[in-house]
Amino acid sequence: MIFNSDIKDEEQLVLFLSNPYLTENHKNGIKSILLNNRNINPKKIYSLALANEVTGFFFKNPHASAVFSDKINLDFHNRYRQTALKNILMFRETLAVLKLLSDNKIAAAPLKGATASDLLFNDFGVYPSGDIDILVHPTKLAESKRILCDHGGFSQIQEIAEQDLLSNHYHLMFRKKNMLLEVHWNLVKRYFSIPADFWWQESTKYKWNGINTFELSLERYILYNIFRLFDHCFYPLRFFILLNGIIEQNANHIDWDRLIKFANHYKMKKLVVLTLRLFKDMFDTSIPENVILEKYFGYKYFKALVLSGIFSGIQKQHQRMMFYTILLIESKIIFKILGRRLFPSKGELRLRYNLPPKSNRIYIYYILNPFLLFLKKKDT
Repeated sequence: MIFNSDIKDEEQLVLFLSNPYLTENHKNGIKSILLNNRNINPKKIYSLALANEVTGFFFKNPHASAVFSDKINLDFHNRYRQTALKNILMFRETLAVLKLLSDNKIAAAPLKGATASDLLFNDFGVYPSGDIDILVHPTKLAESKRILCDHGGFSQIQEIAEQDLLSNHYHLMFRKKNMLLEVHWNLVKRYFSIPADFWWQESTKYKWNGINTFELSLERYILYNIFRLFDHCFYPLRFFILLNGIIEQNANHIDWDRLIKFANHYKMKKLVVLTLRLFKDMFDTSIPENVILEKYFGYKYFKALVLSGIFSGIQKQHQRMMFYTILLIESKIIFKILGRRLFPSKGELRLRYNLPPKSNRIYIYYILNPFLLFLKKKDT
């Protein structure tokens, strides 16, 4: 567990106060920092909490109020209420989508967001959700789209050609008023190749609020969330809190050998092991030591890069992803992946730069792409 050698006291407090699974060791760490450092900057901690979208966890943490002024504590309370209200609306719409699909014999699995707030944290105010995410089998994608648009009140967002999404991405996007719905047919893209059927294997059917739905096996759900962290440049901190919660809530039911077997088979082992080691360091997450024993070169650089993102923000995301790719992708496939990033397919290029299907500008972007990767701030 990090206490003082890697990060500043304010940054350590952000990790502590974001964590809903505090051990006695964590609580003593909070007391030690507040006792020994009279120059703690509450405004710095507040700004980091805002940037990392963890203010709801701060509000519910009984140790947080002593750190901040009444004004900041009141702001945390207001943000908690706003998050709860939004999540309740998202939750209701998630249930409506799942019921609509279930009534039409389409299996769907909710993935995160308001679902996590209900099933994992049992609190709609702590984990903000920006959209609704569900997984359907690719053979049911076209039917799902038709049903959602014809009977669910959604319209498909078609800023990007659907064929480019189908061949180079992993979800379609729909909008209903101010709600965004992402319908996934796979849970990894670009860097790894995993067949869509894999995610449905060992999934279980259950009733959630009276609606028939499905949940992924724990090992697959963890694998997906590790990829999601990687794909988002390990930022913001709320994504870490979600995966930490999944592990802590299910620590006695996770088949770690099976998870590592899956990761190894799909060439994700280095990413999985180093990410889990990072969780052990950052949160003292309940991960068996034997799972993270294997040594890989570059862990300290990976850890430093992640912490710099959490506490200094993400600039030039493409550059950062290049570093993560070099540090976390196994050597047998790294050159293939880097080659695809530098010299992508036409569909990938249109997706990356939001180009129309028949635009001749694609040839200019193909030539400039290796340079734009290091200049473009946001990935697609």
